[in-house]
Amino acid sequence: MALINFDCPECGHNLEVDEGGAGFIIKCPECANPLQIPELPKSRRIRKTVMALTTVAALGLLCISNVYLWQQARQLRQQVADAQPLHVALQQAQEISMQQEAQIQRLQEKYNAIQRPDPAAWRDATQAALAEAETLARELEDTSRRLLDSSADERTALLRRYMAKEIAAAKDGLPVQPIIKDVNPGQGINGRQIIFPILPGPEGQVLRENAEIIAIDGDKVSVKHSGGVHTYSLSELHRGVAAFLPIDPLLVLPRNQRNATILHVHQTQNAIRDQKIKQLRETVDELLADAEP
Repeated sequence: MALINFDCPECGHNLEVDEGGAGFIIKCPECANPLQIPELPKSRRIRKTVMALTTVAALGLLCISNVYLWQQARQLRQQVADAQPLHVALQQAQEISMQQEAQIQRLQEKYNAIQRPDPAAWRDATQAALAEAETLARELEDTSRRLLDSSADERTALLRRYMAKEIAAAKDGLPVQPIIKDVNPGQGINGRQIIFPILPGPEGQVLRENAEIIAIDGDKVSVKHSGGVHTYSLSELHRGVAAFLPIDPLLVLPRNQRNATILHVHQTQNAIRDQKIKQLRETVDELLADAEP
């Protein structure tokens, strides 16, 4: 069975895995970053395309050869019409005929040399690979669930990755993007002045206007505005606000929602993996149906 070769997008480490793992999520052995194995190409369609292109190329060569030979024959007829010796014209015609037969023979040999896959063997191998993929998917689901149940660090890492994506996705959903300026060391937040013309709540509602971030303490964010200074927890703000703050993404999610979110993320990952395997099986079944005589 062929191998899939790809690089970890986080550390660039090169990996090779069996093609049966296509679409699965694994950890990079170098940096432990979760990554998804690339999908397999639709091999059957590619093989059919290669065979079709080869046949078209052979037919094209035959057509080109026939056109060329037809032009040569026309020239011979013109030579005969011009009263050239008949035996010369016949000799040339025989040579052209021999060349044509030789070209056809070479093309036939090349076409016969093309290795065409055995449909039955390919069908059996594909069905076996799909069955193995489905088995591995079930094992992966059980293993990941046991790992989450037994490891607090794994649950925390899962939530942190999920919340980082949620925060990044919410960034463009702010009613107005913040105004950010570099300031002298010791001023602002990590040397940046961050002012939100509109500081939105979780649902986008306006909490404050022209709110400058002046302090961050854990999940507490202090802002200065025209009415004074006010402190909010990160969960009281629109998630897009956190995209511009130097905070741990996990702090944006209230503690009482973390267990439910872990279950939701795990179920979503499993559903996505199951859907990909389902789509793969439907594609293979379609290809096999097309290949039936």
